[in-house]
Amino acid sequence: MQKLACKKLIKAQEAISILESMTDGFYALDRDFQFTYVNRAAEVAFSKARDELLGEKITQVFKANETILLNYNKVIYENCPITFEIISEALGNKWLEINACPTDNGLACYFRDITSRKSAEENLLDGEHCHITGIIDVTEQKRIQKEMANLERLNLVGQLAAGIAHEIRNPMTTVRGYLQLISAKPNYADQKDAFDLMISELDRANFIISEFLALAQTKPSEFKSQNLNDIVTNLYPLLEADTFTQNKKIRFIPGEIPNLDLDGREICQLLLNLTRNGLEAMGVGGSLTIKTYVEDSTVVLSIKDEGSGIQPENLKKLGIPFYTTKDSGTGLGLPTCFRIAESHKAKLKIFSSSGGTTICTLFPIPDE
Repeated sequence: MQKLACKKLIKAQEAISILESMTDGFYALDRDFQFTYVNRAAEVAFSKARDELLGEKITQVFKANETILLNYNKVIYENCPITFEIISEALGNKWLEINACPTDNGLACYFRDITSRKSAEENLLDGEHCHITGIIDVTEQKRIQKEMANLERLNLVGQLAAGIAHEIRNPMTTVRGYLQLISAKPNYADQKDAFDLMISELDRANFIISEFLALAQTKPSEFKSQNLNDIVTNLYPLLEADTFTQNKKIRFIPGEIPNLDLDGREICQLLLNLTRNGLEAMGVGGSLTIKTYVEDSTVVLSIKDEGSGIQPENLKKLGIPFYTTKDSGTGLGLPTCFRIAESHKAKLKIFSSSGGTTICTLFPIPDE
């Protein structure tokens, strides 16, 4: 009985950890529509602390919104999940999509801000994005709405997957530790290779999870004014050592560039991913060139390899999570670079031919 209670407690703690890592709001209500749980994202959305919300009725937050009451009653009395949209004056006229599901004690709801999507739909209806004929095709409009809905579902799935991936690392660490302890015992000395293989596979799984979490992370970037050349220079010895072990060459050609608002940790990650891809694309003796320069009000970070280039059909798929042409690749390195570029309001441009590939990251120069 005690073991069962412990297992239930662990599962409950894991579920709460996942809910707290979500960027979408989540809350639970009892049958009187009083809050029994809210996650961090819901606290931010409602601009109230958790202690203020717990015990308060949902109608006090949404100011007696009739749509809320009608739909929540339907969930409870018909015992069926429901998805609906509302506009909330109490939350600054924001559009919210709410998914409500029945539970034993009431209902559980997660919600997301869809104000931008609604604005895009209104623009479509106003004719701002019409076809050449000036008439919006109804089928096309439905297709766009369906794609938007799919993207939001994928976003939620990604957030949940990130939470689960984070929790998987804890038992993996325990397993790795015990494998190390057992492999050190004299009785298992003849099986050292097998233990080393298991540990290396666990390390590889942990690396893939780390890459995935880096892609899915919602932690805000920490920007400060610094020079891109300084970041490359500090990282260059590591890049150089990695290059020499592969019997390849690397050179850095810094240009005169202004300071930018950068997150140094993220830029290092971008540099490591792009140089790693460039080195893996080349054979022995190949040369990788890193350059920085100013062009058209942007600071350009250019990384050029001497590989065989990227096939046109593959070029279109670059940046899609888990898509890779490498046998041992995870397909998460380049998507991470796209995310980092986006957080810096930069653009990634890829030029490829049979003579090699150049990836340029274009950072906007801030106003004085």
